[in-house]
Amino acid sequence: MIEQQLTQIPAGVEGKKEAFLLVIAGFDQPAVFSNEMKLAAKQLGKVFNAQSRTLLLSNSTQDAELMSQVTPFRLQKAIDKFSQKMNGEEDLLVVYIVSHGSKDGVALKQSGVPLVLLSPYQMQLALLEAPTPWKAVFISACYSGVFMDTLKTSKSMVMTAADATHPSFGCNFGQKYTYFGNELLNDRNFAAPVDWYSIFQDTVKNVKDREQGRGFEHSNPQFWMGPDFAAYLASFNAESITSSQ
Repeated sequence: MIEQQLTQIPAGVEGKKEAFLLVIAGFDQPAVFSNEMKLAAKQLGKVFNAQSRTLLLSNSTQDAELMSQVTPFRLQKAIDKFSQKMNGEEDLLVVYIVSHGSKDGVALKQSGVPLVLLSPYQMQLALLEAPTPWKAVFISACYSGVFMDTLKTSKSMVMTAADATHPSFGCNFGQKYTYFGNELLNDRNFAAPVDWYSIFQDTVKNVKDREQGRGFEHSNPQFWMGPDFAAYLASFNAESITSSQ
């Protein structure tokens, strides 16, 4: 099914910085994971001008007939095939994952199949399938800060819903989006040029207020932007603004 989805995605234009967006719902239930995947695809697709270059993978029961499901191996193969649309080091790979999580990694669970974990090391290996060093990774899951040390480089941006020792909240039945996903993405106007540090600070404040209001210990979201990535992003944004005018 990945191949079928990829036929709808155009190859990048050589000589032009472009973003390729991969969004993943890792768990079969509840619907909050599928909901947030689609919200992230919509919002980040606009932010990075990647609406036509977006690939969705989902283990949600409501997406089973529409999208390829995901395991650590399938993730690695998906990035390999997706990155064949890219033009080497000039392009940007953006990944957003929403699921349950543990101190060992992100949970990937298909209906009727035993749960498996995507570890930080497996995520790192999957990202290495892309020909570009420029990566922006968002992980919306409990204990997702466990990925930070493995994924942060001078050429990456990483944002997680929690640190390595705390759960995050909002992944239960009855929630449309997780606390982190809602505050980061829902109804947010990403005015160009996007200031990710300010957006992160605002997201943390709103998440913390919501957690305190319910008596939860703060999840402590994490953020990293490498110095080389910051310079690359500035040039990427400049090209995107120029091309949209």
